[in-house]
Amino acid sequence: MIKIDLEKIKNTTITILQTISDILEEGHELFSYEAYKRSVYYQQGDPRRHTKWYYNNLKSIEHRGYIKIDRNYGSVELTRKGRIKLIENSSEKMVDGKWRMVSWDIPESLKTKRRHLSRSIRRIGYKQVQKSLWACPFVKADEVDLIIEELALRKYVACLRVDKTDIDDHLVQLFKADLKK
Repeated sequence: MIKIDLEKIKNTTITILQTISDILEEGHELFSYEAYKRSVYYQQGDPRRHTKWYYNNLKSIEHRGYIKIDRNYGSVELTRKGRIKLIENSSEKMVDGKWRMVSWDIPESLKTKRRHLSRSIRRIGYKQVQKSLWACPFVKADEVDLIIEELALRKYVACLRVDKTDIDDHLVQLFKADLKK
């Protein structure tokens, strides 16, 4: 029986997505799939085994919708879903004194998307303040628009960034453990 190491798969996915993101942040809109495969080939270890392992992971990541590989032009593009995955797995805890708040009124017919939204924003650091009001002090939480657009929920969701609220004390208590780290 084959034992699947889900943590290793997750870490590999994040590593590959982060590498692609870093390359794209250098100003490249797309980058060469063939060049990426060549760079992987020359990494340590048995190049044939290592290249096949990376190639299989790239195919898996593409299949899950995190990247888009254009084989005609030999390029790789990080999708919105891929950027969301990186944000959800980021350990960045930078704060700027502002609160990011998200509130929604999503119809029952879209409850699966509503659950997906709450699960995703929880992963990037939001905490529930009231039934449909979530807050987060972290700068990375500004990227919540990516999630909203990916789920096509824009008309049901309101995003706010505020300096001060009448519930500041409650929010500070809610994030007390996270803000001390």
